Amino acid sequence: MRELFAFTEEKGRILKKDIISQSEDAGLSFFENLLGYHFADKKLLAIALTHSTYAYEHKSESAYDNERLEFLGDGILDFVAADALFHQKKSRDEGYLSKTRALIVCEATLAEKARELGLGDYLRLGKGEESTGGRDKPSNLANAMEAIFAAVYLDGGFEQAKELILQILADSIETALSGELVFDYKSKILELAQAKGNVHSIRFEIIEETGPVHDRRYTSAVLLDDEVFGQGTGHSKKLAEQEAAKTAYREWMIKYS
Repeated sequence: MRELFAFTEEKGRILKKDIISQSEDAGLSFFENLLGYHFADKKLLAIALTHSTYAYEHKSESAYDNERLEFLGDGILDFVAADALFHQKKSRDEGYLSKTRALIVCEATLAEKARELGLGDYLRLGKGEESTGGRDKPSNLANAMEAIFAAVYLDGGFEQAKELILQILADSIETALSGELVFDYKSKILELAQAKGNVHSIRFEIIEETGPVHDRRYTSAVLLDDEVFGQGTGHSKKLAEQEAAKTAYREWMIKYS
C-alpha cells in the first residue's frame, strides 16, 4: 500500500532546517523523560514545540514551525481515538461515537494534558507571543500536542505514536465513555447550583492578581452560599474561573451526587 506521506523525504526535509543549541538539547531530553518517549532525532521534537512566531524571528537559522506537524498529528489523533472508541463501544451508533471522539480530541482536552506534562515550559515562542502568556494558551498547547504525536509518528512509526496517544489520553477516553467529560465547568457548576430543587446561590470572584503585566496570574474563587467552594488560577480571568469551577464541580460531585 502506498504511504500517505513520503516518509523519508519529508522527514529529511524537515530535519535539515532546524538547529538545537546545547541548552535546548538538555531541556528536550528532560521533556522526553516526562513524555515517556525518546526520539532517534531530537530535532523532530524541537520542531513540534516551535511556534510560528519563533520561526519567523529566527529566519536566519532556518527554524521550522510546527504547523505542518500539527496538521499530520491531528489526523493521526482522530484515527487513534476513533479506533479506540470503535472497539470499546461496539453497541453504540455513529452519532454517539462522533460526539465522544470530539470531546476526547478537542482543544480543551489536549491543553489540559499538555499542562499536566508541563509542555508550556518547553515551547519555543517569539517575543511577542511569550509576553502575552503564550506558554499557557490552550491553542498553543493543543497544537503542540498534535505536533508531538506527528513527530513521534515520523520518528518511530505509527504504533509508537498510537501507544503514546493512548497513554496520554487513557483517562480522558475512560471519562468520556462514562459521560463525565466536561469542559465548560463554569456553565456546569452554575447549572447544578440552579437546578430545580436546589436553593444555592453561586458566584465567581477574582481574589488575587500576581505577576507583572506581561505575565499576570489570576486566582478565582467559586462562592457557594457565600462560602469558598473552589479556587483556581490562570493567565486570564476566564481561565482562572474555569479552573475554580472545575475544582468546585469535583467537590460538588463528591458532596451532593
